[in-house]
Amino acid sequence: MEYILENVWTAENESRKKNVYVKNNTICYVSDRPLKIKCMKVNTNGLQFIPGYIMRDFSLESLDTESLLKRCEEVINLGCTTLVTTFSIRYGKEIEDRYNRFLNHLSVMPIDYVIGLSIPMRRITPAIVRFCQKKKVPFIYAVVEQEEDPDTVVWEWIRNVNFPYTIPIIPGWGQLALHDKRTMQLKDNWQRICRMKSITTIQSFPLEEQPLTKYHLQELGIYPKKGSWITGSDVDYQVYQQDPSLAAPPRVQYDKSNKPLLVVRNGTDLKVGGDLRINPGTGKHLKITRPGLFRAMTDDLL
Repeated sequence: MEYILENVWTAENESRKKNVYVKNNTICYVSDRPLKIKCMKVNTNGLQFIPGYIMRDFSLESLDTESLLKRCEEVINLGCTTLVTTFSIRYGKEIEDRYNRFLNHLSVMPIDYVIGLSIPMRRITPAIVRFCQKKKVPFIYAVVEQEEDPDTVVWEWIRNVNFPYTIPIIPGWGQLALHDKRTMQLKDNWQRICRMKSITTIQSFPLEEQPLTKYHLQELGIYPKKGSWITGSDVDYQVYQQDPSLAAPPRVQYDKSNKPLLVVRNGTDLKVGGDLRINPGTGKHLKITRPGLFRAMTDDLL
C-alpha cells in the first residue's frame, strides 16, 4: 500500500510541515513541498501527525506475561510505539542465559523494543562489552551501588575493546541515598573519568513514561529509524486533534493527560479512538547497527 501524508508536523524544537510518501510500511520520500506522486493522499487538516514516542521502562524483566501486555497498553495510550528496556545481571557468567531468557520473555510484545544491559558498575569487564557488541546491545546501564564504584573499574581496558561498536555507559545513581550536592560531585567525577579515559556516556535517561529526546535516540542509535520523518524510517506515528482556533499550531507538547486519537506502528493501527488493537508477538526486537551513528544529524534533516 502506498499513500502520502500531507502537512505532517515534525516533533523537534521548531515545528515544520512535511509531506511524507509511504510505501510498503516504509517512509520512502519526504519533502517540504507538495508531492505529485499518483497515489492516495491523506488530508491532515484539523489534525496533528507526529512521530511515535520512544520511552524507557526497565521493569519489564520482572513482569509476567499478563502484566507485560497491560504495560504495553498503558504506553500505547501515551503514544509510545517503541520501548527501551534492560535485562539485568550481577556476574558475567549469567549474561548469555539471562539475555536469551529475556528475549523469550519479550516475544509477546505488541510494540517494538530495544534491549540494553543493566549491571553493577564495578562488574563491567571487557568480556561483558564484547558480548554486548556481538548481540548488538546498544547501551550498558551501570548501577552505582557505592560512591567509589566509578574509580574501581579499569576503564582503559573497557575503552580498548569498545570499538568500533561503541557502547555508551550510562550511570544509574538511584541506589545511592545522597543529598543533591554530593550526587552532583559524583556526576562531575564521572564526567572527568569519561573525558580522561575516552569513555562514551549518556548522563541520564528521562523518567519512565517520558519520551526520549532526539539526543538520546541518536546516542543509542535508534534515530533515525524511529522518532523521525526521514526516508527509510519506520511508519510510526500518532495523531492528535488540532485546536481549531490556531491557524499555525505549535508542536505537540508531551502531556500524559492529552491522549492521541490514533497510534500507528509500522503502518499498523495500535489505537483508534478509544479502541486498542493489541496483537501479542507482533513487536520487533530492534538490533542497533551502531550507537551514535547519526549523532551529528541536524534538525534540518527532520
